[in-house]
Amino acid sequence: MKKLVMATAAVLGLGIATPAYAASEIDCMVMWNKADVNESGTLEGNEATTYLDAIGKSDKKYDMKTLGQLSSSEFMAACKDDTFKIWFYRT
Repeated sequence: MKKLVMATAAVLGLGIATPAYAASEIDCMVMWNKADVNESGTLEGNEATTYLDAIGKSDKKYDMKTLGQLSSSEFMAACKDDTFKIWFYRT
């Protein structure tokens, strides 16, 4: 019984101790460099699809200047808000 209580406490402690964090500037820059395959400074077409979908599903609203495109500043703003779920790229 004592082992069960200890194991339960350990599992619950792990769930509580897991920090939630947004992306750092460095993380976002790395993501941007991987996403901007043709190095045009703008994500468009296939480059932009995944990121635009994530922005569309986000609770936050972003002021997008051009439909179907994502500038580096727009990307960085959304990335720092963890719109792209940066934790996935840190593992």
